[in-house]
Amino acid sequence: MKIKKVLIANRGEIAIRIYRACAEINVRTVGVYTYEDRYSQHRYKADEAYQIGVDDQPLKPYLDIDEIVNLAVEKNVDAIHPGYGFLSENSEFARKCVKNNILFIGPRPEVMDALGDKVAAKRVAKKYEVPIIESNKQVLENFDIALSEAKLIGYPVMLKAASGGGGRGMRVIRDDDELRSGFVEARREAENAFSDGTLFLAKFVESPKHVQV
Repeated sequence: MKIKKVLIANRGEIAIRIYRACAEINVRTVGVYTYEDRYSQHRYKADEAYQIGVDDQPLKPYLDIDEIVNLAVEKNVDAIHPGYGFLSENSEFARKCVKNNILFIGPRPEVMDALGDKVAAKRVAKKYEVPIIESNKQVLENFDIALSEAKLIGYPVMLKAASGGGGRGMRVIRDDDELRSGFVEARREAENAFSDGTLFLAKFVESPKHVQV
């Protein structure tokens, strides 16, 4: 499949870098922006750009799968690049692209289902006997469950968003009071960033040696 036109489902410097890469290989770019971002550089750097969402929604439209995919279909886009953050780890978004014959530049939906959600990824790791850091056994539906699980794991713990990345929804928790405030804040932050407020707890390792692949 020859890609002639790519829609970049992101904003700011992330989108601009992708535009630049596309320009180097002679691929036309389509940008999206919210009313709040109408004067942002990423709007003007794209070959063509269109507003998404209504005027009082500064960030939420960047998470609107249907509007973004429908725009891509309308503008005869061959592929969608999600950048990172927002919908980049959303398997529903990738699946909807495939359903509409649009190439999703990223992992296949089934891979994202298995590894994009950190809780699901831990299940895969356990299945294949990969050593993992101790984490909560029950779903953290509310603060009381989170408190009970934190006590079983033992402080300090790391409170994390199950979806997305980039440190959003992440807190180091050292006692009950920090968990009480952090639980509400982290859930709100995760919902705003990833449209998924699911959280999990893991033992916090002080001064670790971290290798990421």
